[in-house]
Amino acid sequence: MAVLPTRVNVGKKAEAQIIENLLNKEIRQRFNGIPLVDFSEIDKFPSKSNRKKWVELLVSHSSPHSIRGTENLQALSVKLGTRYFLQTDIRISGVEGGAEHVRIFGRLWDSKTKDILWSGYGEARGYVYLFFPAIPAPFEKTAYRAVKGLVKRIPVSHSVK
Repeated sequence: MAVLPTRVNVGKKAEAQIIENLLNKEIRQRFNGIPLVDFSEIDKFPSKSNRKKWVELLVSHSSPHSIRGTENLQALSVKLGTRYFLQTDIRISGVEGGAEHVRIFGRLWDSKTKDILWSGYGEARGYVYLFFPAIPAPFEKTAYRAVKGLVKRIPVSHSVK
């Protein structure tokens, strides 16, 4: 399975990197033994390589509501040596009181059939205490809860090489 770089819909690149790191850690723990190609390996591709261009195209066109950008999915699958791709998209919004609401959308693609096998999301609102006094939690804690929610929803049966 390849974990594509996270698309930042609303948020900052630094926040996306935090989420990507958490996502890789949680996926490796949940799907132990399944070969993974993660975003750090994808980032090492030369900038002019077809693999890098295909990944960027796929990520830039990702959306929980769209299937655009899949033209090179099968060729990318051959180059990466994986059949399944996990595509993620984050949305971060402020909540009253300074807390953040983090929602991570995910889709699991089968490159052989070009079908979306699964889609879902994980989300969290960032409060240490929900009731008075409501204290905002650090972004990392909120992101961790959202990532955990997403990863636990990914079906195990489809997560093979």
